[in-house]
Amino acid sequence: MSPRGVLVLLPVLALTACARSDDAGSTAAPATSPTASASATPTPEQATGPTPDPTSPPTPESTGSPARPPMSATELPTLRPPAVKPSPPTDLRPAGLVSGHITRGGRGPCYGLVAEDGTEYALHGPNAGELRQGSFVTLRLTPTLARIACGPGIPMSIVSD
Repeated sequence: MSPRGVLVLLPVLALTACARSDDAGSTAAPATSPTASASATPTPEQATGPTPDPTSPPTPESTGSPARPPMSATELPTLRPPAVKPSPPTDLRPAGLVSGHITRGGRGPCYGLVAEDGTEYALHGPNAGELRQGSFVTLRLTPTLARIACGPGIPMSIVSD
């Protein structure tokens, strides 16, 4: 056989070897015999099989993949609510206590404070004494009753114990 004949038969043999049979136990027979002429080429329908109906949903046979079961047949575990209610946090501060850095200090009565959460307060405390700028303090604050302007921030009064 000539090299040209071999080149023509190789694609034909490859297609017929890859073809699936309808019977699980049978093997596919080649579409052409080794003595076939070099001019025999498969038609497009023979090479690719019948064309599927575009209106019908794809089946495992039409997509070329076998039908697969789902990845897991069991249900995923879910967490149940706890038997005992969780306890409240232990690091809560009493109401009214605010910690932060003094931004406007001195002998008073007006001060500035930036709390740990970033909130800026304008504090009034005639009995608070000297609070140095930059120092970290924890103060008991209440809303101010008097209309005293102590600078930018939320106006609050320092409660002295």
